Amino acid sequence: MEGRQTVTPDNSRRRKIALLGAYDRFNYGDLLFPIIVGNDLKRNHAELAISIHALVESDLTQYGALATQSLRALYKKDGLQAGDVVVFAGGGIIGVDWTYMLKNLVGRTANKALYYAQRLVGLGPVDQVCRFYFGAMAPFPWVAGPEDFPQPVMVAYNAVGGSEFATLSPLVQQKTLERLSKAAFLSVRDAETQRLLSPVQNKVPVHLAPDSAILMSEQFPLSTLEALAGTEVLQQTSGAPYICFQANFDYALRFENQIINALEAIYQSHGLRAVLLPIGRYVGLDDQFALRKILERLKTPATMVSAQANIWEIMLTIARANLFLGTSLHGNVTSQSFAVPHLGLSERPCKLDYYLATWDLPAQSRCIRLDESVDMAGKALAIPTASRLEKRAELLGLSHGNFQKLADACGI
Repeated sequence: MEGRQTVTPDNSRRRKIALLGAYDRFNYGDLLFPIIVGNDLKRNHAELAISIHALVESDLTQYGALATQSLRALYKKDGLQAGDVVVFAGGGIIGVDWTYMLKNLVGRTANKALYYAQRLVGLGPVDQVCRFYFGAMAPFPWVAGPEDFPQPVMVAYNAVGGSEFATLSPLVQQKTLERLSKAAFLSVRDAETQRLLSPVQNKVPVHLAPDSAILMSEQFPLSTLEALAGTEVLQQTSGAPYICFQANFDYALRFENQIINALEAIYQSHGLRAVLLPIGRYVGLDDQFALRKILERLKTPATMVSAQANIWEIMLTIARANLFLGTSLHGNVTSQSFAVPHLGLSERPCKLDYYLATWDLPAQSRCIRLDESVDMAGKALAIPTASRLEKRAELLGLSHGNFQKLADACGI
């Protein structure tokens, strides 16, 4: 197909699959991707050598994540060879710039310095400096073509998001589509992203697939999670039924009073105590700070999971819940995977809205406002268990099918 390069693997060595993404910051969904994608690839292709790369070398293994090599490691001698595959393993990657990613990795003081640098000289020059800092060749962190790597490799995109593509400048859109059109494989996680990227359809098919994190319950069932969790979280998630609530800092700050009213009303109407769960814990999300303030003001039974909880404890907290309510896409994906009733939160159309509209049951297929929470919680709780399990099985099957398409397209 036009725009796709043909490369010949070196059969004298194990073929490498380099998983590339934002795995060097504590964001629950991002930390799951290399684990779940790597497990599924190895399940059917044990001969592969899989390496994990983020922008910088990192070690978040104390939280259950995988250690990462840096992006620069891909550019070293023998970092990649002809026929290897670079896989952007998931997430809302379309349209993110280098400056934004650096802001996620540095403290508040450095964020202020970057802000004032942008005001002084503009985003373009600052972004070029940030790209140089990471040692990259591609114009964007998570969109690259084969020409952006030192060897003739294949580039694949696995169930990625890009529902905000239309908000990007015409030049950024053009450069993004140029790179995507050269992919060996491209799958996206929602119908809106598929629509927005349709201009490349004549060069590479734009497949639609559920977020690959949907496979977590298959790879890490409840019994496994319970063995990986600490005593405190096991106690917090045992006993009386509960709603697991999450919100990022900006949302929680804007709607603090409404959140408190909603959680107290849900307790009165549905008997669910609140377990507050910080999922995004890096500069830019900071769930833990906002949730702590909410906990202090709640008059109904409530507790908060530690801001040091590992990814398995986060997963378990959602998997054991009677209802999940939150702004996090991967909080909702975790609920889908474990067949837990769930509702997304947003005041405007967003990536979570598009995902739920593409893949969820009618009672859970859109984000709600806080003033709807009691009524919509009742509707979500009323969904028959069999319906939730049937939807889970459907999504698992589609995700496995997506990985098989990826492997076929890349000749794995």
